[in-house]
Amino acid sequence: MNPIPGFRPYLDGAFDAPLDLQQHVYRRALASIDRGRAVNDALTDPAAVTLRRQQIRATVTAALGGLLPTGDDVPAQLVGVAELAGYQVHRLLLETRPGTLLPANLYLPDDLTGPTGAVLFVCGHGELAKAYPPYQAVCARLARNGIVALIIDPVGQGERIGPGGPATAGIFEHTDLGVRSWWTGHSVGRYFVHDAQRAIDYLCRRPEVDPARIGMTGNSGGGTLTALLMAVEPRLAAAAPGTYLTSRDAFLRGGAPHDAEQVLPSAGHAGLDHEDFLIAMAPRPVLVLAAEYDFFPLEGTLDTVRRAERIYGLLDAADRLALARVPCTHQYHPDLAKAATAFFVRELGDGRVPDDTDPVPLTAADLACEPPPQPHLAQSHEFHLEPTDPAAALEWLRGKAYAHRELPEEFFPRWPSVDNRPDVRHALWRSEADLWNAAVVVHPESPPSGVTLALFPDGTGELAERTDWIAAQAAAGQVVLVLDVRGTGTLRPRPSSNWPDEDGYFGASYRMFTELLWLDDSLAAGRIFDVLRAVDFVQSDPWLRQAGPLRLYAAGDATFYGYLAGALDSRLSGVELAEAPFEPRDLLAAPYTPGPVPQWRNVLPGLAARFALADLRPCFAGRDLRIGS
Repeated sequence: MNPIPGFRPYLDGAFDAPLDLQQHVYRRALASIDRGRAVNDALTDPAAVTLRRQQIRATVTAALGGLLPTGDDVPAQLVGVAELAGYQVHRLLLETRPGTLLPANLYLPDDLTGPTGAVLFVCGHGELAKAYPPYQAVCARLARNGIVALIIDPVGQGERIGPGGPATAGIFEHTDLGVRSWWTGHSVGRYFVHDAQRAIDYLCRRPEVDPARIGMTGNSGGGTLTALLMAVEPRLAAAAPGTYLTSRDAFLRGGAPHDAEQVLPSAGHAGLDHEDFLIAMAPRPVLVLAAEYDFFPLEGTLDTVRRAERIYGLLDAADRLALARVPCTHQYHPDLAKAATAFFVRELGDGRVPDDTDPVPLTAADLACEPPPQPHLAQSHEFHLEPTDPAAALEWLRGKAYAHRELPEEFFPRWPSVDNRPDVRHALWRSEADLWNAAVVVHPESPPSGVTLALFPDGTGELAERTDWIAAQAAAGQVVLVLDVRGTGTLRPRPSSNWPDEDGYFGASYRMFTELLWLDDSLAAGRIFDVLRAVDFVQSDPWLRQAGPLRLYAAGDATFYGYLAGALDSRLSGVELAEAPFEPRDLLAAPYTPGPVPQWRNVLPGLAARFALADLRPCFAGRDLRIGS
């Protein structure tokens, strides 16, 4: 067979399809943001604000997948003490969960005469974590000014870097863990939050600390974690979230990707925005720390603080919300550290005039706690392993595939011409009101004996390498439709940042994938729906409908959503998968290996906790299901 002509750019020059998915996601995200803002705009009295705080806490808690138990004593092992001018640094191992040891440094002032305030410092994504000099400097400043400071290593950083080592630490390991967590219906942020809450449990039991004067700060990923604790932790008396708070719409338009713990599944659909983290803290004092040249856009920060100021005003606490901004790039700048120190001394300390002398950092070895090997976070997931009723599994799956879909007023397929190839046609139709699907349709030379709907990982982008297979199907009398579902082939989204859109994280596909999670949706659910709409397309065309039985063939990553679509749609007389579809439970049961996690685009949040793919086999009864050669 001669080379099969695929779509020319922009769906044969007719539509700007590479922008489709991005515009679809942005439209839905901005609509949810507007809904949330309308709720906050309607707040007019303290009682309404109290109710709104409860709603925000519930939304964030649900997005995390629930909170793990806290409040018990935290076993602590003292590894060593460093004596410095005006304070000590204790090297600690805190047992936050059975078998989980959290490396921490406790900065204790020398001049305490009684219990004082304390600040939990949570790190951004630097490899050194608690030993990163700018983070040490914040803690040392606080201790020199009479405030106890506790800084902890996040998972994947500092002394908690996993088996992949530094090359895959930080945002990469966090995303590996995030993908695994989403499969079970949790966010990896749940475990970050739990470590922070257990650190607060520890501080509350220190004799040097007044439990009523606990604060929290951090930048970047630490700013995120501070914001999450502001929403769910009532024990915080003050907070200084750094270089994170902006607004959902400003960040969305900026084009940067989220790290896994910054993705809150379904919270966007509920209207959660960054202003809600501030509302959740009101009327407790907050100092927002902003870098003016940040990729968390300052415009969003200014808007968020302005909107939250009205809520603080309703509570007669307008003076308790402030903004410190520095003309710098993304960092916990020394000037932000000075502002945070003055804030915490005023709100949690003894009101002294702050000492702004620049601290001298210690080495990472001086601060090391050297925890022994321990189970990796990826091995801590729990999920139900009993067989699931196929009808219940199918009902759940159908709900995910059809939720939030907006159909066009008319199902109207188009057939652009293909020059000089009577055996090849192009077809396109609206799967949803603002999303295209497309197919290259190859006709057999003889009268057709059936129709094969073909799914490849990159759809029509793989025509060249699939030519022999397509030719064999056509020779057997099959009409072959090579389908582009959302985000594949000619519908692949354009880059929106410097991250490449390949098999790794953080490119355009990853951005759309994670933004859909925010919206109580997923790329996989949308692709399942697209396959079902392709069946509608075949059934809507008189010639295709009469060409014979309709079957589905899928290869590579497409076997996953092809199998699930086949379970849902009995109009498919047969389903053939080139290999066994990806089984999420196998991933979760296996030891952790550094990512990217296989088939991360196919995450259907919570699926692994509900059923195994084999549980759907009865849904194919009476039909031809073939898996592998």
